[in-house]
Amino acid sequence: MMLHSLSNLWHSNTSVNPAFFPENKNIVIGLPAYSIDAAHSGKITYNDIFRKDGDRTIIDFDNAINKLDPENELSFDQRIETLSFGFRTPNGKWGIQAGHAIAFSGALNYPKSLPELLWNGNAPYIGQTVQIGLQADISDWHEWSVGVMRKVGILNIGVRAKYLSGISAVRTDDDHHSMSLYTDPDIYQLTLKTDYAFYSSSIISAIDTAGLGFDVTLGSFKNNIRSKNNGIAFDLGATAQITERLSLNASVVNLGGLIKWKNDPRYFQSKAEYTYEGTSIPGADIINGSDSLDFDTKLDTLNDIFRFSQTATSAMETNTPMRIYIGGSFQLTKRWNLGMTVFHQKKDKTNDTAVGASVRFSPVKWLSLGTMYSVNNRSAANLGFHLAVTPGPIQVYFLSDNLLNAFSLKSSPAANLRAGLSLAF
Repeated sequence: MMLHSLSNLWHSNTSVNPAFFPENKNIVIGLPAYSIDAAHSGKITYNDIFRKDGDRTIIDFDNAINKLDPENELSFDQRIETLSFGFRTPNGKWGIQAGHAIAFSGALNYPKSLPELLWNGNAPYIGQTVQIGLQADISDWHEWSVGVMRKVGILNIGVRAKYLSGISAVRTDDDHHSMSLYTDPDIYQLTLKTDYAFYSSSIISAIDTAGLGFDVTLGSFKNNIRSKNNGIAFDLGATAQITERLSLNASVVNLGGLIKWKNDPRYFQSKAEYTYEGTSIPGADIINGSDSLDFDTKLDTLNDIFRFSQTATSAMETNTPMRIYIGGSFQLTKRWNLGMTVFHQKKDKTNDTAVGASVRFSPVKWLSLGTMYSVNNRSAANLGFHLAVTPGPIQVYFLSDNLLNAFSLKSSPAANLRAGLSLAF
């Protein structure tokens, strides 16, 4: 959202609105830019899991598990813009643009009972049936884009088409994501029922079910610039200069974004019922390093429990997150600017909305300082900040929608920051 308030930066065009263009500039070269937006539901942080014990760092899941919600979500979006170009005619009527970026997006949903079961065993659930299945939708891809801009009266309109080339993906089947465990209160037998399936391309290529152990074979993770995993998306944007001081804008990013995965896509399914005579599931013994652990035997047991089958599939698809921005700015004085931004994102099965108000101060022409207060689904107390330095043709900036998160990644349940460099002539 902070980037949206800086329409004069080139990367606000490539990431937020294809109708934005640096003021009084005609040629732009976008150099690398990096952004990350990640969050875990609740209050769990890195420091809750990894803590110092003298000169060692140890894993302490007890503290972390106590802070989990009954249902939890981990979401993340990372974007690396490698190179981009923009050109606008001297009269400002037409403009063209092109660029490349690498995007990584995902969401992971899991019940508290899953890490609790693996860490503490099944003792808290004697005589109960608990769900332990997790859901995932994770993918990364190359993004090649080309766009055009057109100025008509007070309107500036931008359209960008993006060719998506998938790198890797894993996605659980919405119709088959159940795993339940029941512990008999009399003889402590464990009964696991599974109706669980997932798609994978270039991440997991095989799960051995031939009696040789629970052997997961990872894919090659080749970061090929081009692949058989193809898709397309569109960015649409517009700005309107209502008065000399007031401007409005709106954009849709990743409209219709869909990748069809054809590079050896696999469908893995486990549909079984298994009764285990042990006092705890073997996964808990493996994670906790039981003194009596027979690793090969435990893996064989996991293999017998899940019994994954795999088939090639042509039905694997993933969607890119669609984002909508609506905003405006008012030039209060030569040095002060006020802004407003409304943001909405549709990602997998979740929808997120945020509203922010910003203030920008330019003590000199080549320096911009600003702050934004915003409210989103997670918090009503987000204070963003930006610093943009633009001497001559150079544009360099750092910004965050929540400044405290940007500088305290290990003690915060969320992270949001962006930095980039470009040349504008």
